[in-house]
Amino acid sequence: MSLQLIQNLKNKYAGKKVLVVGLGLQGGGVGIAKFFAELGAKVTVTDKKTETQLLQSIKRLKSFDIEYHFGENRLEDFLNADVIFKGPSVRWDSPEIVAAQKKNIPIEMEMSFVMANYPGKVIGITGTRGKSTTTHLIYTLLKESGFKVTLGGGLPGISTIECLKEADVDSWLVAELSSWALSGFHTKKISPHIAVFTNFYPDHLNYYKNLEDYFYDKQAIFQYQKKEDYLILNKNLKDIIDSALQSFITRESLPKGSLSKVKKIVRASSTITFSKQDFLYDLTYLKGDHNLENAAAALNVAEILKINKNKAVEIIKNFGGLPYRLQIVGKKNNITFINDTTSTTPIATIKAIESFKNNKIILFLGGNSKNLPSVQLINQLYSVEKIVLLAGSFTDEILPALKEKYSDKLVGPFDNLEVAVNKAYEIVLVPTQSGDNREIVLLFSPGATSFAMFNNEFHRGEVFNKIVKQLI
Repeated sequence: MSLQLIQNLKNKYAGKKVLVVGLGLQGGGVGIAKFFAELGAKVTVTDKKTETQLLQSIKRLKSFDIEYHFGENRLEDFLNADVIFKGPSVRWDSPEIVAAQKKNIPIEMEMSFVMANYPGKVIGITGTRGKSTTTHLIYTLLKESGFKVTLGGGLPGISTIECLKEADVDSWLVAELSSWALSGFHTKKISPHIAVFTNFYPDHLNYYKNLEDYFYDKQAIFQYQKKEDYLILNKNLKDIIDSALQSFITRESLPKGSLSKVKKIVRASSTITFSKQDFLYDLTYLKGDHNLENAAAALNVAEILKINKNKAVEIIKNFGGLPYRLQIVGKKNNITFINDTTSTTPIATIKAIESFKNNKIILFLGGNSKNLPSVQLINQLYSVEKIVLLAGSFTDEILPALKEKYSDKLVGPFDNLEVAVNKAYEIVLVPTQSGDNREIVLLFSPGATSFAMFNNEFHRGEVFNKIVKQLI
């Protein structure tokens, strides 16, 4: 099947002008450019970043005849293309994309293109939090149960389009699907065979006009499912959606009808709900109630695929977790260093704090803003020992409230992570009141984006790990 599929794609795209918008540093843009260059297409790459910033990605394409335009997007590149592949974070309302659409030039995205051409079955995972962990959990479950399975979606270092070269009707693709990636599913009116929706919280309001627009993209994961498909849905999800939208509607004076519209669309052919109570076993490595929810979602997938329950439970229980998600980097002097750099929202930091509620927490907090509500997080900080602040617009937003409520807990802000980590370590070495025998956790869970100081959250996490390893 894959040879025939690739030949069909070659017949369709050989000699065509393919524009890749957003080369990026995580592998997706590189994979698309390589795939179509191999099909014989005339590939052009455009990215607003500079050539220096993208050097590591460019090097991976040095053996291909590809034209590059950096530092800007040129309208003529868009209007002269036969097909455009839009990167996930490139806005649909950007002038160049709108102009190309008016000229009826097809706008593709990697994941919707893969879904439309994939000969096997797809399990898609979305949600504001828990996507990556649940995706890896389900992938591990299938792999260790003997399925022919590929890992894909918006995971760093993965080019999902490559899976089309090997896939057949017996293949499974387990893919993390962000709201941005899912926006392309609306265009093609497709949804995966099994859709997993982990949770829904306010996020990306620096990108979306409002919470309803954000949810609209998310709902593509199940909106076009057929009756033989499955939606695995967090039992709390509908209430969270209603509550979050209600508060946002009140604040922004949006039409009240938008809330009822959301209520009407939470439907799918076969819906299975889950909660943390559905996984009644201890997780060996993962911490927190949210990971029990992720485990419960994976167990439901096992049931649909008729994987032996005892075997599935053992695989899920012993899943080792992912880098940068409550990752234990190391220990020294009764101090545990935790890297949770993928915490880019206030709710993610709340979950991290709850995961270590029995410890004495020194929290690294701050970075750039996503325009998300922060009151709940600020109230939660009563339980942490010290708050080490990192520079950025989110930090600037919350600093007045932090000074009012927790002035004795604040350290910083710092615009140098190494200085911040060393300062936090000095603080915890100072003896505290007797009788407090709790273990100390240096929790790097910033609750904001990394762009004030780093390329992305993975770069931020890599730097934190290096600093800690030098320290210990």
